[in-house]
Amino acid sequence: MDEAALSNEKARWQVTLQSINDAVIVTNPHNQVTYLNPAAENLLGIALDEAMLSPLNAVMQLDQRSNDDAPACFLSPASALHGQTGSAQLQTRSGQHLAISYSCAPLTGHGGLGTIYVLRDETEKKQLLDSLHEMAFHDPLTNLPNRRAVEGRLQRALRTARDQAQRHAFCYIDLDQFKLVNDTCGHSVGDALLVDIAQTMKEALSDQAYLGRLGGDEFGLILFDTQPAEAIQVCRQLVQRIRDFRFEYKGRRFALGACAGIAPITQVPTTAGELMVQADMACYRAKSEGSGRVMLYEADEVGFRRLEAEMGWAADFAQALEANQFLPYRQLIQPTSSGGQPHYEVLIRWQRNGVIEGPAKLLPALERYGQAPILDRWMVEAVVSYLAAQPDDTAVYFINLSGKTVADESFLGTVCYLLDHYGVAGERLGFEVTETAAVVNLEDAQRLIHGLRQRGCQFALDDFGRDASSFFYLKHLPADFLKIDGAFVRGMLDDRRDQAIVRSIAKLASDFGMYSVAEQVEDAEMAALLRDIGVDYLQGYHIHRPEALPHWQPVTVSQAAAPAHHPRSPHLALVK
Repeated sequence: MDEAALSNEKARWQVTLQSINDAVIVTNPHNQVTYLNPAAENLLGIALDEAMLSPLNAVMQLDQRSNDDAPACFLSPASALHGQTGSAQLQTRSGQHLAISYSCAPLTGHGGLGTIYVLRDETEKKQLLDSLHEMAFHDPLTNLPNRRAVEGRLQRALRTARDQAQRHAFCYIDLDQFKLVNDTCGHSVGDALLVDIAQTMKEALSDQAYLGRLGGDEFGLILFDTQPAEAIQVCRQLVQRIRDFRFEYKGRRFALGACAGIAPITQVPTTAGELMVQADMACYRAKSEGSGRVMLYEADEVGFRRLEAEMGWAADFAQALEANQFLPYRQLIQPTSSGGQPHYEVLIRWQRNGVIEGPAKLLPALERYGQAPILDRWMVEAVVSYLAAQPDDTAVYFINLSGKTVADESFLGTVCYLLDHYGVAGERLGFEVTETAAVVNLEDAQRLIHGLRQRGCQFALDDFGRDASSFFYLKHLPADFLKIDGAFVRGMLDDRRDQAIVRSIAKLASDFGMYSVAEQVEDAEMAALLRDIGVDYLQGYHIHRPEALPHWQPVTVSQAAAPAHHPRSPHLALVK
């Protein structure tokens, strides 16, 4: 190639290098700068004329705080013989610290060995990645690690427990009465309270403890190199600090509480997810015993085995629903007078592995995991569709409702839509709610009862007399039927006090214009005594054993939305 061609080639490359955004630095065999393109001048804060033949490390300084050892290719051209790429922190002359990526390669020619460096400013990209990482692993409200971060740290704790025979503990902390603050004062006040509680707990913990917010009013705590007894003590101290914390808003003082569950981290193989479930179960057990409790998870303990079984039931629920494994049964509620209208209570059965199972295990599991309303909606459609196919059946069919269903504002619209959709009169349908469900959601229960009765549906208060506050809530719940707690009915033949209670409830129902129902009637002598007392309806194995709904066909649960003009259910989707 002649001199003119070489000159043109050099000019072309200079134009190219001057126009690209990446910084390009060329050094000679002595690692002295011989070329900077404009991007390099801007990045380094030095002009080519000033940098010419200066040592590379005088022109660009790597931030030693972020780079323990400078990349070899920046120190010696020989190290770039085979090329090198990487990332580093650059300190500019103005004192800025920039994140850069780099590549270097050897240059050969008549002048001997040299090196070309290509640098790219990655600062904005790194800041964005750092921000995304912060969002992914950080709770912005409390400045604590979030659930994802806690799970990651748990995995590390599991590895050290396995590889180094260390013992740790994971603690699940759940606040009490936080919902009251949220509902009374608003979510912004509730958020401020969470920040204060998080700070209160952090101040009580050592630097080695790892506290995170799992979501809502739930926190996770990892205690390293900690025996179970020590973890229990730490959790008790935290719970006490939360109980001592006083929160005041507009002159009202709120007393908070907390419960904690602890899952030991040992060499026994497990996962972070399983540990969180174990600690959650322990916290649930603690909460069921009252505020301020702390409980340690023990795999062989009967209560925990029962909870794990419930988890299995709940996990199988959706698949069982799709497979039409649930069956509606009915049990007669017989009037004691010849002219009384017969009723039925609808019961759920699960056809599982060739066996018909009752609800004793299923219903608590569905309540705990928030799935009970799904079953309630399925039952309503199953019964209403059955009644539509049985126009000559004059009995009223009663369906049990869970507490979460009572509190669900959309449920009333669901019932109204189904009655309209299937063309069934509301007078053929009734609902039962236990005292516990009604008491916890009194205003919701009042609203629901009022709406159902407007459609002609009847309402029964189940297990009446179980709680001391029964009579107070009787005044505030306009029920049509009082179902006397079966514990009093069973004992009335042997205990005159139970007999007196049953008699008084029957009289009370009559005075309130309601009908009384005795549950768990097991023999003829008991039935005769109840008739003499004046109870209006009898229910139990002596009267009628539960049976499958005759001629019932599995229902295809509604997927379509209700008509947009429907007054109470603009968008209905019962089960997804």
